[in-house]
Amino acid sequence: MTTMHRSLEGIRVIAIEQAVAAPLCTRHLADLGADVIKIERPGGGDFARDYDDFVAGESSHFVWLNRGKRSVVLDLKSPDGVAALRALLETADVLVSNLAPGALERILPDEELDGFERLIRCHISGYGVTGPYADRKAYDLLIQGEAGVIAATGTPEQNARPGVSLADLAGGTYALAAINAALVERQRSGTGRRIDIAMFDVLLEWMSPLLLATKYNGETPTPAGRGHASITPYGPYATADGDEIQIAVQNDGQWRRLCETVIRRSDLAESSLLATNTGRLRERSGVEAAVANAIGQIGTAEVIERLRAADVPYGALNTVADVIEHPQALSRHRWESIRTQSGSHVSVVTPPFIADPSVMPERCVPALGQHTQAVLAELRERFG
Repeated sequence: MTTMHRSLEGIRVIAIEQAVAAPLCTRHLADLGADVIKIERPGGGDFARDYDDFVAGESSHFVWLNRGKRSVVLDLKSPDGVAALRALLETADVLVSNLAPGALERILPDEELDGFERLIRCHISGYGVTGPYADRKAYDLLIQGEAGVIAATGTPEQNARPGVSLADLAGGTYALAAINAALVERQRSGTGRRIDIAMFDVLLEWMSPLLLATKYNGETPTPAGRGHASITPYGPYATADGDEIQIAVQNDGQWRRLCETVIRRSDLAESSLLATNTGRLRERSGVEAAVANAIGQIGTAEVIERLRAADVPYGALNTVADVIEHPQALSRHRWESIRTQSGSHVSVVTPPFIADPSVMPERCVPALGQHTQAVLAELRERFG
């Protein structure tokens, strides 16, 4: 089995970052073998260190997002701190930041950063570096609200924020892809480039089906609760035993097989009004009621047997606790052991592009400033 775990060995990344979006990007760069030097402020460091103390006394977010990095404390408001940052950039391939609008410019003006010709500079922000919202501070909740994600989530009676930080996660993931593309481009051109990742732009991309439907259909999609705004039947259905099974009908063939083999309503399969998903959407309430009523009269084991026989996609509606021991996660070795700054060993989810976590070197969560002296010694050795 092959793995990508050392693909970026020899690449140095300077991360001036906080919270989630940029740390997710740079942690994945570290997962791929890059030397990620995380610059933290004196006195507290990344404020995600203090979100909670749930993982052996440490923050769950910080443990998740910062293993495998080296922590260096620099006072970037002081001449000595800025001088050390300049020296680090002389050795770096990539600079990743997600500071508040204008903060990095105050530390190192763009004109000075332009002098690092091979440096790939990626800035992750709420709204990008141009436009009327460019100078706004932005957090995940605010971006989700501005981009319509919250309005499209929940039920018709009550909107909801998704349970994970979609704007942060999407922004960090797109930054990762853009940086890797820029590294490939630099092999050809010899020069770096500037990358502007706006979390608002990323969520517009992810909202595209709903935006297009609204723009050209003229009607704003109603939040579909645990269902789907554009597909039906699609969601959880309670069996006669009280269990909920998720059923995802993606095409008209699956709809016919659901009707004929699972709920045994051939009349629905033969209805011309329901032959296409567009038709079923027009009759959504009746379709959902018919499927729910039929499933509700069948025991869980029998429903699963019929779904398998019909080759209709289905799945469980797990709790977060259920997922920790999910058989698929366990069989694919999706958990690995790492060491926290206190010396405790904890299990964390393995990066999805790592096929076998056992081949990875031990990765630790850095203490604040743990590597400051070592990194500064490297700079003195190089530059004198």
